[in-house]
Amino acid sequence: MDVLFSAGSAKETFLLSEDTTKDIALSEVIDHMGGDPDEKKFLKKIMTEIPVNPADMIFRQNILKDLIANEDLCSSLNEILDEIKTLKLFGGVRKASSEKDTSLYTLLETLRELVVYVDVVENLYSELLNSEISSEGLVALRDSLEKIIKDEKFGIAKEDIRVMHEDLSNVRAAVIGVNFTPDFNIEKVSAIEFVPHGIRSKYTIMDAALLAKVSSPSRKFRYEDPLLAAMAPKMEKHLKSHFFEVKKTLCKYTNYDSSFLTEMYEGLTFYLKSANLARRLKKNEYTISFPEIKEVSGSHFSVSGFYNIRLAFSGEKNIVKNDFAFTPDERIFILTGPNRGGKTIIEQGLGLTSVMMSLGLFVTSDKCEGLPFRNICTHFPIDENLTLNYGRLGEEAVRIKSIVKSADSNTLILFNETFSTTSASDGLYLSKGLIRVLKENGAYVIFNTHIHDLAKQIPEMNGWAGQGNVISLVMERKDDKNTFILKRAEPDSSSYARDIAEKYGITYEQMTQNND
Repeated sequence: MDVLFSAGSAKETFLLSEDTTKDIALSEVIDHMGGDPDEKKFLKKIMTEIPVNPADMIFRQNILKDLIANEDLCSSLNEILDEIKTLKLFGGVRKASSEKDTSLYTLLETLRELVVYVDVVENLYSELLNSEISSEGLVALRDSLEKIIKDEKFGIAKEDIRVMHEDLSNVRAAVIGVNFTPDFNIEKVSAIEFVPHGIRSKYTIMDAALLAKVSSPSRKFRYEDPLLAAMAPKMEKHLKSHFFEVKKTLCKYTNYDSSFLTEMYEGLTFYLKSANLARRLKKNEYTISFPEIKEVSGSHFSVSGFYNIRLAFSGEKNIVKNDFAFTPDERIFILTGPNRGGKTIIEQGLGLTSVMMSLGLFVTSDKCEGLPFRNICTHFPIDENLTLNYGRLGEEAVRIKSIVKSADSNTLILFNETFSTTSASDGLYLSKGLIRVLKENGAYVIFNTHIHDLAKQIPEMNGWAGQGNVISLVMERKDDKNTFILKRAEPDSSSYARDIAEKYGITYEQMTQNND
């Protein structure tokens, strides 16, 4: 079964681009979820393949709710995941010993894999059975494991494995007979018998050499001991004979398939890491909630008491929360405000909220409802080193054409200081043309810009063809201080200019003070 998609799902997703993943800081969320480099790699894969079916989002959401509510279950599942990872390393029991395979190593690995498989099935079922779970995904997993355990073949296999394991566990050492010639050359080597206890030779150096040879048969030595070289084939032959019955029994279980467990490894890791992150945020008194994924009359997507999760990652305690909503009648927002007033944090956080909502995760708001977007595009400033081929404006043009081509009425587009390297008049001209085509496409847009005159063109823009109106938003500033509050208003060009001047130390007061 697939723990990431609901039963019967078409598993439809859209891929979040590398640019958007970086721009909205999704990689930072993944880093805070924790894990080794391999885990972060597949977490990124899961979290950039965004589901578009609300049923899949709700399916994931309910699993995560179960896990957040059951911390003990999460602890147990983390241990079981280590065993499932072991099964992945074995590569599945289909590689188990066949009639033609005479490798002792394969024989022992197959037995060990079956032991782990039985333990995982029983332990995972026990934990799910004894926990309060209600999600469709975890309940279905529990029921599937119950069927396996109650199958008569599973009981027989479990007993066979116990007997085989007991048989192999009784072997502790072998008594070896060696015939020498008068000048101590090896004449003959034979394996006499296996014994259930350890033995030691009179010469301890021989014990060390024998141990090295038996425990690491594939190891290459600079000097190949002739005694050990002569003993190896005899030992292998005797071991095969001794374990013939074990091999015969194991061959009955070559069709056992643990892939249904190993294929859940990445999905379960995603849920456990997400649940752990949610608990850490709650412990540190940061608000999280689960979105209501549904069609809402008069609204497409809205949040109340919203903040960017990155503020929590940085340890910020006095977070200013905001409300925001996209509606069919209000699709494009021109966002202006003072430097460092919170524009990018707000814009970035809204993109993250939509993505986390689609992934079935919690969001950082008091309330969130509606339907997340089926496509998200971003256009944030890029490294100047990446603009060598076309120049900054040329690179912007290439990216913008790609965005416009994919934009429709289910697309969220976040622009951050687009056309900032052009003159004010050129930037205004280019921005208006871009907004016009996006309005005609019905896209949902936040246009974060330094071009304050753009917002003054809104009455003209609202006369253009297309869906919804264009709205002016500003990041509030009071008493020469940023409040980080988002509000509907015309841009205050004078306060913006004052802020820029202060940033670079070129206000009249700053320059006259420097001359004193």
